[in-house]
Amino acid sequence: MSGSHPPSPSSTPSPNPAGPGSRRYSTDATILLVGSFGAGKKTLGLIASVALRRRFIDFDEFFRGQIQYSPQEFIAEHGFKRYREVVIKVSQDVLTKYQTGCVIAGLGFAASPAQRQLLVTFAQHHPIVYVRRSKADLQHFVGINPDTFDHIYELENVFFESCSNFDFFNITQEPSHQAESQIHASLKLKELERIFVAFVHRIFGNPHKQIASADPFSATHTYALELSLAQLETDLDAEILDAGTDAIYLTLNHEEFSRGDILVRLSRYMTILRKHTRVPIILDARTDPEKDSSYLKFLETVALRVAPDSFTCVLRNKDIIRRIHATKGHSKMIAVHHQAGPLGVEMSASEIPNLRIWLEDLGFEALRVTGQHAVPEDALACVAFRGILTNALNIPVIAYNTDSEERASILLNPILSPIQVSSTQGSIFSLRDMQHALSSLSLRPNKLFKIVGQDLRDTLSPAMHNAAYAACGLPHRYEYDEIQSFGEIEAILKAPSFGGFLGGLIISLPFKNDVLPLLDDISPDARDINAVNTVVLEHKVQPNGVRTPLYRGYNTDYIGIKDCVHSYLSPANAIRGGSTALIIGAGGMAHAAVYACYQLGVRQIFVYNRTLSNAQKLAGYYNVWARSKGDNIFHLDVLQSIKDPWPSEFRLPTIVISCIPGRHVGTQSPVVFQVSDAWLESPTGGVFVEVGYGPLKTSLMEQMTPWSMKGWVIVDGLKALVKQGITQYELFTQRPAPVHVMRRVVQEEAIKKGYFHMW
Repeated sequence: MSGSHPPSPSSTPSPNPAGPGSRRYSTDATILLVGSFGAGKKTLGLIASVALRRRFIDFDEFFRGQIQYSPQEFIAEHGFKRYREVVIKVSQDVLTKYQTGCVIAGLGFAASPAQRQLLVTFAQHHPIVYVRRSKADLQHFVGINPDTFDHIYELENVFFESCSNFDFFNITQEPSHQAESQIHASLKLKELERIFVAFVHRIFGNPHKQIASADPFSATHTYALELSLAQLETDLDAEILDAGTDAIYLTLNHEEFSRGDILVRLSRYMTILRKHTRVPIILDARTDPEKDSSYLKFLETVALRVAPDSFTCVLRNKDIIRRIHATKGHSKMIAVHHQAGPLGVEMSASEIPNLRIWLEDLGFEALRVTGQHAVPEDALACVAFRGILTNALNIPVIAYNTDSEERASILLNPILSPIQVSSTQGSIFSLRDMQHALSSLSLRPNKLFKIVGQDLRDTLSPAMHNAAYAACGLPHRYEYDEIQSFGEIEAILKAPSFGGFLGGLIISLPFKNDVLPLLDDISPDARDINAVNTVVLEHKVQPNGVRTPLYRGYNTDYIGIKDCVHSYLSPANAIRGGSTALIIGAGGMAHAAVYACYQLGVRQIFVYNRTLSNAQKLAGYYNVWARSKGDNIFHLDVLQSIKDPWPSEFRLPTIVISCIPGRHVGTQSPVVFQVSDAWLESPTGGVFVEVGYGPLKTSLMEQMTPWSMKGWVIVDGLKALVKQGITQYELFTQRPAPVHVMRRVVQEEAIKKGYFHMW
């Protein structure tokens, strides 16, 4: 976040561009958070206001400004009946005054019919999010006897459901022991921040892609992991949820979605899924024709409230589907149709015109059609039929036969094929099975990836990437080459013997700048940083059929650093206009660190390097670069000596990033370096990221470790390795990375090799 001010609130109503109740809002429409006392509305409101650069309005404070009492004080003085009368006028005032550019939290405590009508009207053009929390947590906050609490809870639940249009379940747990540190609690809050900000972005339809892989709806052999609510209610291994699939089908049967508690259960498990995975979630409610009424009621009144990325809808009742489409917001609607017989045999091309009319008329964005397998030849008929559908329709088509004996049509279906954890469960492959089968058909060619540079003896990249490939069934391998001259990199890239074999290179020190002239395409971020650490090799087929190599350059170093800072910077140190950062070092990694801080919104950055001329060169580059972007606020300054006091006109840094290696290149000699303790005296602490890693605990890490008792979060280079490795994996494979696998393997290898780490 930069220091720019949020837009001024407006009293002019912001029209809903798609009509009242559509769940599509003007980009500046105010967000209102409601819920029980202790649900976390204020915390989430502050999070959303910072993320969206909006003004935060605390209703209790607004009430005090209007009435000169807080709500609690007014009730104590005048009684609850009088409060319900007064609060209607105050509620109307706040909703009228702050219709745009704001996040409002806390309104709705009175729970009167008049206030309900006020909120229902507001919800026609604004998102109102009902913030839920577990009953046990809420009762802990309220502190009353269970019977009284249950009665109040049920009344409030009915009220908040009736006047809101979205649900978000706050799963943050309070520290169970007083010994749990404030830092630990703040990191839990960062996790909640990530989940809730993504939820708000989905409400407004803002692009918020968290992965660098292919679109799951593209015909690139993508997969969706099928999970049921019953499975999520067991102790499911988190690695399963973020293990390399492109999406998740959250399946619900009729008994599940017709239960009275389905909304609170679904809201909770959607948050849990979003905690453990970064891929889209597709709600897949399954029913039969006799139970249409409860199925469609579920879609209208439950499914859309949790803002799923996509949801399935059977092709039956046109009128109700139109109503669902009109209120679905930005969720994608996938038409589903199951044929009793095999596709391409029982369901043939003659039915396509009628199907096309349905799809176009009802606004579906994808089609999933399934059939029932009978004989082996049905698989080929299904594949051919999908091709006909794809040519006839202008939306993605998912098509396969279902049966315990039929797997080929699922394997050859290129979009969101269903998979399960084990290949022993009926007709559905595991992801590893799918990829092995594609490899055997030469549909998933094996590739070689390498990390090249000087002094790679400590690298854990090969272990991390190879474990990820193995977990997902990919036929690739990852190696390392220690080289001494840049000419060796050029030879590797140009060597004809690799042909289509080499998939890409990771460029390590000291060649990240030198490689730029060899590349055909450089990402905007890498161009700005003026350094590339990831080269992806593609091939372009010429009109004469000749394949020519195409080298694309990226910088994932800055992504690893940026994600570490963002993940571990406490809310108390949220980036504001006066935030400062300190970068130690002036090499290629320091270039990435400056850019990472800039992308996070820091505009005052200082660099210290023992070779002063290199620090000045880095500062000169970025100051000129910022002006070329029209940024007259950013300034990168050089600290000339560790004995110098921190510049008095700037705040002490809350972000410190060390980009110096743990030991001198080519030797076992450690780099001995520390900074001035006076530079670390930010009253709220901050985050310290050491980019390098290895068997030694560096002198700088030794210095920083005691500061963890004063609010500093210490992040070692293994975390940055995993975070940038995730992006590298996805650039190389065009597949989502199995994050938990990569993290686990790095931990295990670090322990095995005796590397210092603070996981």
